[in-house]
Amino acid sequence: MTKVGESLIRGAKEAAAYAKGEKFEGRVTTIYVPDNVDVTRIRRKLKMTQAEFAGRFGIKLATLRDWEQKRRTPDTPARVLLTVIAKEPEAVLRALRG
Repeated sequence: MTKVGESLIRGAKEAAAYAKGEKFEGRVTTIYVPDNVDVTRIRRKLKMTQAEFAGRFGIKLATLRDWEQKRRTPDTPARVLLTVIAKEPEAVLRALRG
C-alpha cells in the first residue's frame, strides 16, 4: 500500500476514534465532519450506479439505498469516509485495493 493510502486509512481510523470519544495515539487536530452528506450527489458525480458505488467502497447496497432515500443517515465514521470519497475518490480506491 502506498504512503498516501496508509495515511488515509490511519486518518480515517483516528477521525472515527476521535468522533467516538476514544483515545488513540497520534496528534489531535480539529477536524470537520459535516452533519449532512449528499450521498446521491457524490455517487452521481462519480457516474456510478448504486451497486457500483456500494461495491467499490465497501458499503452494503441496502445501507446506501437507505441513505439515499433518507430512511437513515450515515453515522460519523461513514460521513468521514463519504467526505473523503467526495474529495479524493481515487485515493480511497487505491487504499482499499491493498
